[in-house]
Amino acid sequence: MAKTRSPQLIDMLVLKFAGTFGSGMLSFAIGLYILHRTGSALSMGVSMISGPLVALVMMPFVGYVVDTFAHRRVMILAQIATSIGLLLFGLSFQLWPQAYYPELIVLIIILQITDNFLSTTLTASLVQLFEGDELQRVNSLNQSITSLATFLAPLLGAFVYTLVPINVFAYIEIGFELVALVAIIGLKFSTAAQAEEAEQTKTSLWTNFKGGFQFLLHQKLLLVLTTSGAVINLVFAAINVGLPYLLIQTLKLSDRQYGFIDSGFAVGMFLGGLLLAAVKLKRHPVTVSFLNIALLSVIFMTTGLPPLLGFSKPVMTVIYFTQSLLNGAVIVFVNTPLNTFMQQIIPHKMQGRVFALDMAISTLLSPIGVVFFGGLFDHVPAAQIFLGAGAVLILITATFAGIIAQQQLLNRPENLVKA
Repeated sequence: MAKTRSPQLIDMLVLKFAGTFGSGMLSFAIGLYILHRTGSALSMGVSMISGPLVALVMMPFVGYVVDTFAHRRVMILAQIATSIGLLLFGLSFQLWPQAYYPELIVLIIILQITDNFLSTTLTASLVQLFEGDELQRVNSLNQSITSLATFLAPLLGAFVYTLVPINVFAYIEIGFELVALVAIIGLKFSTAAQAEEAEQTKTSLWTNFKGGFQFLLHQKLLLVLTTSGAVINLVFAAINVGLPYLLIQTLKLSDRQYGFIDSGFAVGMFLGGLLLAAVKLKRHPVTVSFLNIALLSVIFMTTGLPPLLGFSKPVMTVIYFTQSLLNGAVIVFVNTPLNTFMQQIIPHKMQGRVFALDMAISTLLSPIGVVFFGGLFDHVPAAQIFLGAGAVLILITATFAGIIAQQQLLNRPENLVKA
């Protein structure tokens, strides 16, 4: 295996850490701020559906831009637009603090748009930036650095949240975005990739989108994975909305306790990434992913049980930290094998539109789940919701795994991964 080029790798890791850490702190602060000001899981849920809705609307345009224009230029413009959006939010909040909710929604929408361009372009660029066997190693290291940033973000975010207003978080985030911008400028795309971009035939937005959609329809395994992702994300909205509501509103844990619990997810991802890098998968990446979704479902079902046992707040904090750690470790074995697998089988010239389409479809039902569970947690005990959602998730996973096995999709030539 060829060694990964150090300067290139360092730029990539700086980009991932700066972007993830800064946005993680800001997202943590926004969630706490809305929950404290409104006291409603539904209000928090409404803010969470803005992103998926924007991703759906922007999906054709994102894929077109990524597959048509130079990747470096797209990422640089996305970073600049992000910084401008953060600056405008900080100024508007300072002038009109009473309009905090619409201001935060607008900021979330802006960040979702720019992040769609950046993340899709970066995913489609990995095969240009790193060669052959480097890809799996880079994905693993990206996961590790992202986990580290995700671990630190809520811990520092909970501390800083008690010291500064929400608009100062936006100013802090600008600094991290500028660091990421410098790292993007330092990336060196391969000569062949730049030549391919220059020679690429420009098509209309509709033709570009249609081509990606037709590719997805003909790749049945990718279609099943994308569809299952949408349904699974619908159910996962229960944990995304319900856990913060349970910990803060029901159990009355402090912001620092909540930050500690939230950081457990990143610790689990970090450890899971190290374990995944140390072992060689003996099964198809899709099989590995689905087995771990089933395991995640079992953990999911137990989320609402600790409050019923009458533990103290410190004990609750330890229990939920441990569960969050397990969730993070398992998630690595769900996502990383699938991401690398898709990068390997999707043609480079189509990765932008296909990844944008996959992202949009995968999050299509999330808004429905967020609104549904947001309202449900305001009226139904958490234990019942988590138990039912976990059981449904197991059933969904078994159903889609059965479809894949029945049609023998893993054995088709286009889906075989080279050793």
